[in-house]
Amino acid sequence: MVTNEHILHFTLTEDEIKFCILKAKNNFSIARRDNLRSRHRNIQFDCIVRGYVGEYVILKWVKSFNIEFEKTNYFMEDENMDIDFYYKKKNLELKTSLIPDIDGTVDRAIQIRDIKLIKRDSRIEELKGDVHLQIFFQQRRKAKDAWLQEQKIDLDSPDINYLYQMLFANVYLNTTYIVGWIDKPTLVERINALPSGQRIWKYAKREFWVCPIRTSNPPIELIPYLSDL
Repeated sequence: MVTNEHILHFTLTEDEIKFCILKAKNNFSIARRDNLRSRHRNIQFDCIVRGYVGEYVILKWVKSFNIEFEKTNYFMEDENMDIDFYYKKKNLELKTSLIPDIDGTVDRAIQIRDIKLIKRDSRIEELKGDVHLQIFFQQRRKAKDAWLQEQKIDLDSPDINYLYQMLFANVYLNTTYIVGWIDKPTLVERINALPSGQRIWKYAKREFWVCPIRTSNPPIELIPYLSDL
């Protein structure tokens, strides 16, 4: 069970955020091609930055416990899937989300939201990934998207300092929270125990597997889980 006492808050430096912006810029065309949703270019870019910020935080966090993933951000051809982290034959998937405006806070979101597991197959057993880890950013989703759409930003600019300023990227200095995780066997068991009509939820045109954050595992428990592999 996850409560607000379990969530982990992380701060980053300006240089660390700029490093993530540079990675986003170098991989922008690939990430846009693979993105299934049609969104404003500024929003797309910020989503990619956010993904790299989340990835950076996870790598830095586990390294503080002397855990280093064997692979990061690679494509697994035999499974036709992108892997965020690979460690001792386990594929770890990272989900990064902004806070729904109606929730307002991370504390509220963990009580009523789910780990973001897109339903791409008919059976939960077909879900890719062995471990699913959720990060929230204390930023309001709709408000930020609306703001980004109004900005005139030259995303082709080679000046990372300019992009940092124009994206108002200093918001990432202290808004990152690891809120919970779940392993696939536990998820499969829980989904199959639910009535068939209660296994998914919908947002826009997408369907997601039910996986309440409040009933997932506290973030710190991921460390012994990985250490025991």
